[in-house]
Amino acid sequence: MNIINSDMVSPVYDVFWDEVSSVVKDAGPRNILILVNTFAPGGNEELQLRKMLDACKLPPEEYNIIQLESGRQVAWHQLRERLDPKVVFLIGILPAQLGISSLFMLNAPNRFNDRIWLATLSLAELEQNAEAKKQLWVNGMKPIFVDGLLHK
Repeated sequence: MNIINSDMVSPVYDVFWDEVSSVVKDAGPRNILILVNTFAPGGNEELQLRKMLDACKLPPEEYNIIQLESGRQVAWHQLRERLDPKVVFLIGILPAQLGISSLFMLNAPNRFNDRIWLATLSLAELEQNAEAKKQLWVNGMKPIFVDGLLHK
């Protein structure tokens, strides 16, 4: 579908008007939205993500995990309306994939669109980079999920 017929706006941006049901499936509103690159069930990346969430003592009813294929674009405004998160945790997902033209500090809380955003490397990259993993915990995950920035 070509929404905007113009030489100035490329048709590649039409994806941001596509319905997100195929991406979110039956997910409903929860406080935390975790957007991560697709990983194999039962693999190292899933185990690593579970360990990260367990370290924060986050119950499953507190968050939605949405897996996106590499480079897949999905509209933030539709995710926001459908899932209404207070915190968006981007793991290997770039803001541009969500139609957001903003730069976020890695591994630290960012405020954007009345939400807290936490952007970090992919699970595979975190596995290879102990310093980035430490920064993510100390500067991002612990302040947001353990120390209570989520509820302030």
